[in-house]
Amino acid sequence: MKLSERALKDQLYEIADNEFALPEQAKALPRALEMLPHLGSPDAELRDDLLYSTLATWILADKFEDDDLKTVLRQLLTEEHLFYKLGELDTDSVFMRSFSVLLLPLILSCHRKRPFLMPYELRELKVKLLDYLEREQDLRGFILDEDEFGESKGWAHAVAHTADALDELVQCKDMGSEELLEILDAIRQRIAEPKVVFTHSEDERLVTPVIAALGRKLLTPADVKSWLEGFVPLAQQTEPFPDCYRQTQNVKNFLRSLYFRARKPETAELIGENSANALAELVGKTLQTIALF
Repeated sequence: MKLSERALKDQLYEIADNEFALPEQAKALPRALEMLPHLGSPDAELRDDLLYSTLATWILADKFEDDDLKTVLRQLLTEEHLFYKLGELDTDSVFMRSFSVLLLPLILSCHRKRPFLMPYELRELKVKLLDYLEREQDLRGFILDEDEFGESKGWAHAVAHTADALDELVQCKDMGSEELLEILDAIRQRIAEPKVVFTHSEDERLVTPVIAALGRKLLTPADVKSWLEGFVPLAQQTEPFPDCYRQTQNVKNFLRSLYFRARKPETAELIGENSANALAELVGKTLQTIALF
């Protein structure tokens, strides 16, 4: 029997009051499986402040066995979660998808500390994650619409949440140069969005997995140059208007974010000072190529 939102919320209030500690004698997996059906609640307090925060705390505190995390991961990648009503626009179904994808980086972080996913499982995750990134149509960031209690429905932020998952995925050792290039290409295609201009830092969030991928030091300068050159035609389309204008704006915002990230000291430390300088130079040249003024 599915636990009601009211009953779940009461349970999670008690857990939150105890600093999100797993209750004594309780096991994390059965509790998690009770929570997952409510992951897409339009109630921001339940979804974000209580449910996600509880699961995130338990995952990062190693309250789940490896097989438990696999069980949760399999559930998250289903039609009931990551692909729930995929294709809908401006409906509450986005919360289930976006908060399902937001749990993935936590699981991948655990895997990177103590590998428990097989290479084929990581590849399957990559395929589904990139499929979701490409097909998600609801690109809203913070949603001001009110829920039944008169409160804002809060963050959807599907693209940014997916960027967080990609950031962890590209750092997994089983992701080789071919997989990294595939992920970078998917990021390039997603940021070249013609229907909306991203306004909730999606560009900066998508830059993060790019830098992490470069930090693996598996890609050649030619790979990076070719990838950046692929932005030029995306930013030079002249029709249909205004779709092409929005697409160009998203590309330029992303490249600007990438340029300034390349200039940060921590980027030089991660990918090497020479590589960081070369990246900034290449990005700068790409921006000059597509600049109108």
